[in-house]
Amino acid sequence: MKRFLTFAAALLAAAYVFAADPAEGYWVSYDDKTNEITAAWNFYVNSKGEMEARIVYSPQCDDTAVAERCSNLKGVKNFPVAGDLSKMKVLHETPWIFGLKKTSHGVWDGGNIIDCGEGKIYNCKVTFTPADGKKFKKDTLVMRGSIGPLGRNQFWLRPDSQVMESINKNKR
Repeated sequence: MKRFLTFAAALLAAAYVFAADPAEGYWVSYDDKTNEITAAWNFYVNSKGEMEARIVYSPQCDDTAVAERCSNLKGVKNFPVAGDLSKMKVLHETPWIFGLKKTSHGVWDGGNIIDCGEGKIYNCKVTFTPADGKKFKKDTLVMRGSIGPLGRNQFWLRPDSQVMESINKNKR
């Protein structure tokens, strides 16, 4: 019986460790002023156990758009893709959020986000916050972008069926 309980506890612990993190998956970012969609992102854990995210849909660009404004960003530390950022495609191929390390369930910190539209890089942290029916009506990803102690939060949501339809149309 003791062996069985030890095995069950180990199995439960392994299931918790290998379960998908709630921050993984698709999230939609919104313009703070207009509340219009700026992009849909796919968050995933890479082979090094770090979280990254790629833009999979944006109403402002098509599949051929490249990050021309990133020409000032040379040799970005720990960027997971080799090459000139200003020649990288905005959609599908480039992890604009990278280097996030898991600090607890649903919380990833210590990474960076590149604003490919402005050619700027920020520190970032993402925190999954489940819907509580009060402050958070829906599951929310709190995206914190900062430079040193100064920064701001954005609140990203899971895409609805209409946005997912747009994402699926534009998938490669």
